[in-house]
Amino acid sequence: MIRKNGRTARRLRKLLWRIRKPEFADNFGVLLPVRHPLISPGIAREIGFGEYERKEAEIVSQRLAEDDIVMEVGAGIGFLSAYCARRIGSDRVFAYEANPALMEIIATTHAANGVRPQVRNAMLGRGNGRQRFFVDREFWASSAHRAEGDGAQAIEVARIDLNEEIARVRPTFMIVDIEGGEAELFALADLAGVRKICVETHAQVLGNDGVTAMLARLFSQGFCLDTGMTRKYVFYLYRPQPA
Repeated sequence: MIRKNGRTARRLRKLLWRIRKPEFADNFGVLLPVRHPLISPGIAREIGFGEYERKEAEIVSQRLAEDDIVMEVGAGIGFLSAYCARRIGSDRVFAYEANPALMEIIATTHAANGVRPQVRNAMLGRGNGRQRFFVDREFWASSAHRAEGDGAQAIEVARIDLNEEIARVRPTFMIVDIEGGEAELFALADLAGVRKICVETHAQVLGNDGVTAMLARLFSQGFCLDTGMTRKYVFYLYRPQPA
């Protein structure tokens, strides 16, 4: 028997990819667009081979519960928000993406999977206002934490107050991938009601000391690192529940 996301299945996908490139490809039960102007050949291959954001998907697939409320910061092309919405319902999933160019492809992903999580085109930070954001030709590299003159286009995007949004949404599970902004976000966030965190860390931006300090701050707030769920630079942390 071939497991759906097992090694043999992935090899077969790679073989079929050489023969035919579909319009959509299945990743963890979610249909993702392959033929789109914002999807580079490299990202298209990752989607086609079932490797796109695989680390995060493996963690979320094993730790998401029916009673969770998800806040995803850095929605990308809408993969994880679609996955979560399929599992626990669209009304329990809230996604945030700063890059306005990704709104159309997020909508395409959600429509292809019959889900409608709440999506906001905004950054989360201190206070409401506007903030500079750097858009890269490779959408996944876009970030508020970029150097001037490195090839990314600087734009201004809406910023909504992080803790006001946390109070409104009341998330239990936060999924964060914001290209180095994770340390600043967790330093600001009121995490009192959050039980689970899946975060991609970016030592190339924060340095190893910055990632260590961010994790130490989360540990000091009662979070534990689930070492069995560690996927290279993607970590899963949780609050132990009373017996």
